[in-house]
Amino acid sequence: MFRYFLFSLSLAGSIAHTMLNAMPAMAQSALPIESFQSPNSYIGIGGAIGINGNTTSLGSGGLTVVSKLRFTDNLSLHDATVLFGREAATSMIILSADFPIRNSKGQMIAAPFIGGGAQLRYADGLFVSPAISGGVDIPMSNNFTGTVRLNAGFPSSRSADVGLIIGAGYSFGR
Repeated sequence: MFRYFLFSLSLAGSIAHTMLNAMPAMAQSALPIESFQSPNSYIGIGGAIGINGNTTSLGSGGLTVVSKLRFTDNLSLHDATVLFGREAATSMIILSADFPIRNSKGQMIAAPFIGGGAQLRYADGLFVSPAISGGVDIPMSNNFTGTVRLNAGFPSSRSADVGLIIGAGYSFGR
């Protein structure tokens, strides 16, 4: 299971590296960077509460490793790997559109997101299926970000595994 977790993190990192190298250089903003404090990249832990389905850990719940790699204020790669659930370990790699909400000082107070990607699960081999996610990242301090996500993976054409993920992560990168 640990090799599967490392594989999913490695895959997410490879996708992010490829996307970052393909993106053109961003133009400099005239506003000071402090006014654009947003939930940066983070890695942390949380829990998954299974809502529907029993094919993957997403549907049955378990301990979760959550992460986010922020490319811009409006584009991120969210990952949630559900470990130690009753079913096969599951990783959701989601490319998301983020919709930052700022206060009057320009500081980020929440970043709702929605996106799609892949659900990876390891059960006697690696299986890849489509997935969608929606949620919100909320800065709790300069160093920590909270996240709440509703994820749905489609491991077969007739069913969906749905889970609510709640977690907190250590923020890095500015």
